[in-house]
Amino acid sequence: MSFEISDDSLETLLDKILEVYDKFSKQYLTHNADAYLNSVLVARALSNALKDIQRMTDLHLNEDQLPDKHKYAGFVSKWIAKERPIQLKDVPAQNHLERRIYQWVNASFAVHVMASFLEHGPIRWEIVNQLEYWFTFREERGETLALVAYCSEQMAQHCQ
Repeated sequence: MSFEISDDSLETLLDKILEVYDKFSKQYLTHNADAYLNSVLVARALSNALKDIQRMTDLHLNEDQLPDKHKYAGFVSKWIAKERPIQLKDVPAQNHLERRIYQWVNASFAVHVMASFLEHGPIRWEIVNQLEYWFTFREERGETLALVAYCSEQMAQHCQ
């Protein structure tokens, strides 16, 4: 995936995020009907990701060079994790399972968003665990996450 950052970039990315959420929610949120994807937070995450990608492009790429799919994977997943667009309608119960779901659901979703940009997958579970930790407790740079996306894809391609 390599395209110019334009007005339709936001719409293209939004469609991609909605597709990932649809698959993610059917697989992981079946027991929690109170979870929903907040469209305002998704729009803010994608807008911020596109701004970061544009800044990175302006500063680090040649004029004729476009950001690749790994850059999109890194920056979009970073902002999805940061904005936490999966919300709960009610305050979660204070049992262990509900707390865990609420704490990790957006980090797990961000990993799925990252993986959606990659042609070869899945991302190895060891890397998934680290990414979920980073997305929950750390603030990682988009460039670093782009490199992780690239390495994850290379590992998946060579381990098949």
